[in-house]
Amino acid sequence: MVNRRTFVTVVGGGIAASATLALGGTILARQATPDATPAASPADGGAPGGMPPLPAGAVPVAQGLWNPQDLAFGPDGTLYIAENGIAGGGGEPGTMATPGPDGTPVTASPMIVPSQLSAVAPDGTQAVLTTEAGGVGIGYYDGEVFLAQGGGSVGTGFTPLPAENTVSAYNLETKAVRVVASLGPYEAENNPDGLDVNPNLYGMAISADGQIYQVDAGGNTIYKIDAKSGEFSLFAVVPNLTDLTGATPTAEEQAQQPGPRQPVPTSVVLDADSTVTVTLLGEGWPGPSILNFAADGSSYTEGISGLSMIVNSALGPDGLLYVSQLTSDMSTGAPGAVLRINADGSVEPVVEGLLFPHGIAFSTEGHLFVATNSIISTPEAPMGMVLRFDNVGGASPAASPAA
Repeated sequence: MVNRRTFVTVVGGGIAASATLALGGTILARQATPDATPAASPADGGAPGGMPPLPAGAVPVAQGLWNPQDLAFGPDGTLYIAENGIAGGGGEPGTMATPGPDGTPVTASPMIVPSQLSAVAPDGTQAVLTTEAGGVGIGYYDGEVFLAQGGGSVGTGFTPLPAENTVSAYNLETKAVRVVASLGPYEAENNPDGLDVNPNLYGMAISADGQIYQVDAGGNTIYKIDAKSGEFSLFAVVPNLTDLTGATPTAEEQAQQPGPRQPVPTSVVLDADSTVTVTLLGEGWPGPSILNFAADGSSYTEGISGLSMIVNSALGPDGLLYVSQLTSDMSTGAPGAVLRINADGSVEPVVEGLLFPHGIAFSTEGHLFVATNSIISTPEAPMGMVLRFDNVGGASPAASPAA
């Protein structure tokens, strides 16, 4: 069972200095090989040195990224990439800081590599746009790229990340960065879900009229933010899985994570009918993997169950929901996948064998773009990539239901 607080801190807060995964309160570090370096060119079709082969059909479109987390397209076809950077630990650079056995906080060192925003132009040119903003969630609206920075300093003793738990905007014309909304203090002061106080922003979606729907994975909440004014409100509290299922955690599970089993929302998409679809991380605990909220957030219906380690989602050109699975086995760091949720509720892998996939997005042509190697970069080697898989968002064949 994944330790929730550590997971959202590591993956959502940019704390990972290598492929660091939380396993029931312990840390499993899968270090990149010492000679691991980016491939010479995104066009050569190869994986970075020392990494496993790319899945069949993968076309690299960006390489040398610092833990890429989320993707968004602009209207001209430019692909924007939110990179989470690398934060240090409490000791040597590249190590992970954790509270001591008595719970005494350990202060983490500053960012080793800052979060940043990169872009790939339609002609394939890759460039860093700014190091003043980056993170784990991204969206485009009206000439600005919006970025959500997570972080897990509250309750852990970590030094807060720059712009921790804020939504920022990068203006493509002026190149200026502005803070749109600071959401961490709201969680700290109000604790909407009534559980532990643990703000940690994750994925976002932006409506056609400029309303940002922002996930707080640690706070189990969804916020609605006006992209221009920055005014925000609490859209919905995501119910905990204990209440949803009526199931009682075992003594072992209670020891790992006291209290109700928390849902850990990770991403949100907006359907054409104004439904707000929220995906949940999934840690082997019974309960829905997807919740479909009404447009005003006042009610929800449960979607399918049985998914695990879901960290991002997107609507395909076919109108179906696609989700990225960070790993198929958290205990070993096994390859993850991108899954399609068919109209009958069945689940179908469309791309497998991905190394820690995270953000996904579709081009207008129906090609799938996936950010991979999302939590394995070291201070010496940016290992992140974006891969393209052509014509994925088309008609879906029959598939088997989720387990």
